[in-house]
Amino acid sequence: MLWLTWRQHRTQLLVTLGFLAVLGGILLVSGQTALGAASGEIASYCYGGGVPCREYDAGLEDLYQKIYPLIVILPFVPLLAGVFWGAPLLTREYERGTYQLVWTQSVSRGRWLAAKFGVLAVAAALAGLASGQMFGRWLEIFPGKAETLNETSYFGAVGIAPAAWWLFAFVLGAAAGVIVRKTVPAIAITAAVFVAASITLMLLRPHYAEPVRTVGVDPSTKDGLIVRAGRVAPDGRELSLLDEVPECPRGKGMNACVEAAGYRDFTVYQPAGRFWRFQWTEAGILLAATVVLGGIAAGGTVRRR
Repeated sequence: MLWLTWRQHRTQLLVTLGFLAVLGGILLVSGQTALGAASGEIASYCYGGGVPCREYDAGLEDLYQKIYPLIVILPFVPLLAGVFWGAPLLTREYERGTYQLVWTQSVSRGRWLAAKFGVLAVAAALAGLASGQMFGRWLEIFPGKAETLNETSYFGAVGIAPAAWWLFAFVLGAAAGVIVRKTVPAIAITAAVFVAASITLMLLRPHYAEPVRTVGVDPSTKDGLIVRAGRVAPDGRELSLLDEVPECPRGKGMNACVEAAGYRDFTVYQPAGRFWRFQWTEAGILLAATVVLGGIAAGGTVRRR
């Protein structure tokens, strides 16, 4: 069964391996360039201020921004495992009618499904883990970019979350294939549900734990995930930052005027120190959904003729 799984799915597996190799190559070249800058002459006498530091920081930011378009799409890369691995896994057998032959041979339907499903599920999780580790190591080169919660664009592409996303996408595709038995509709359903899940978890992420509320300037909010911000009036009322303060017209000097009038800024946020806690929370949510989808795929395959 392992050999059969490899023969039938080697194209998808090799393409994925090639994609990871290309991704790793891009990040390696970019990382080496950044490390070269970090060990260069400008960095050697940059101790926290002045023109040299500004030039050094600007150079690193420029390298980071060159890769940023790739960063934005990384959270959606697991969808490939859903549409190219999961969706065709069973629909191909249904459309060709070969499932009737396969499932009447010496190999039981359950064993056939467990072998193919298990091998590809492990491969999907490993691919996600590899991409997350590569990207995470690359981010460590850039100050303030790794293990931060304020960059929602790539939270699901670093750490352990990518492994859960890849596995979820693959099983989602397989479940969609069992339900509709047609490849194209299964791909469409997989894409729609994956995007919906991505948006849903992005909206839920600020609420994975009770947020912290701070009043006044607090440096710890810098790398945190801002849930809400505003001003506290002298009488205790909370105002939005967009609300006007009557005695302080907008323009130059407004902030000083607001502070002199007794208003204080407040921030409700998730501290950056909760990064790994949130990673495990998101992975747990996805794994729970994966178990449900896996049950749908397995149950539908065993029962349907």
